[in-house]
Amino acid sequence: MIWYKDLLFYIISLSVIICDQVTKSLIKEFVPRYSSWPDEGVFRIVHGVNTGSAFGLFSDYTLLLTIGSLIGIGFVLYFFYKNSFDVIWMRISLGLIIGGAFGNLIDRIRDGGVVDFISVGWWPAFNIADSAISIGIVILIFTLTFGEKLGWYSVSKDKDIDID
Repeated sequence: MIWYKDLLFYIISLSVIICDQVTKSLIKEFVPRYSSWPDEGVFRIVHGVNTGSAFGLFSDYTLLLTIGSLIGIGFVLYFFYKNSFDVIWMRISLGLIIGGAFGNLIDRIRDGGVVDFISVGWWPAFNIADSAISIGIVILIFTLTFGEKLGWYSVSKDKDIDID
């Protein structure tokens, strides 16, 4: 694969990491921990620290989650580099997933937990990295499920997507 075809993947990954880390820095600087702005409402900016995974599962297992994140990042990078993706949506989805995973990994290593600051209704607080991972997974599933039917790519018996 020619290097510039992967440029979109790198740009998206780096953009997600930068946006995630800048917004978390702003929250840590200007919003007191465990506070909310506004105090009430459906959409609020909060400052919480999540030592667990999504929805606070596995709280205080930072080392285990850090190792799991590294393994997950390694798997996605291996999947990306092992396969030649001509479908732009694959590059976009994997770029979002890797950028989000690295954004949260940086927090876990540096702070021992992930800063969550977006609160919408009853849903648990989240951050830019969480959003990027979620959107990336939805795009990836959609692309793998419907991409061939939409004519984005064809899977032949000679060239399957390799996850080994």
